[in-house]
Amino acid sequence: MPVSMSWDMEVTDSTSPPFSEKLMMFMTTSLIALSAGIYATSAASSARKDISLNFIRLSAEIANYAEDGANILIKNGWFEEPPHPADHDELANR
Repeated sequence: MPVSMSWDMEVTDSTSPPFSEKLMMFMTTSLIALSAGIYATSAASSARKDISLNFIRLSAEIANYAEDGANILIKNGWFEEPPHPADHDELANR
């Protein structure tokens, strides 16, 4: 019967990163964009005007930060185009 691995089995002497730069950059940019949405939801649900203004300001700052991350993804060719429907006119002209 197999025995469960203990926590110390996961530590290695490897010097190579376990995750790619592409994956880490994508996850970081996604979390940054998600946090902008959370600030917007907080601003909408807050009854205090001063707090809502701070949430809106923070949301705008984070949007600029997320744009920087998206630009890094584009520059490195890591930002993939989402699937889109086939262009039937182009297919008919082939």
